[in-house]
Amino acid sequence: MEKLTIELCPETGICSLVKDNGTKVDLMPDEVEAIRAAGSDANQIRSVIANCDADFAQALDLQALKQVATDVA
Repeated sequence: MEKLTIELCPETGICSLVKDNGTKVDLMPDEVEAIRAAGSDANQIRSVIANCDADFAQALDLQALKQVATDVA
């Protein structure tokens, strides 16, 4: 599993997901809310991330998606 660094800005609500290799995707506040609403539904979380970057989302394994669900909630 590739570890993600998840940075959530409390002022703007923007969330950055950063892989170990430096690639990242930035999620807008409405996308962060969509991830929160998805709960632990990995497919829904992947779908939200895919709206920003399909390749990034496709490369995430189940553990990474669970990490996103936990850390963004």
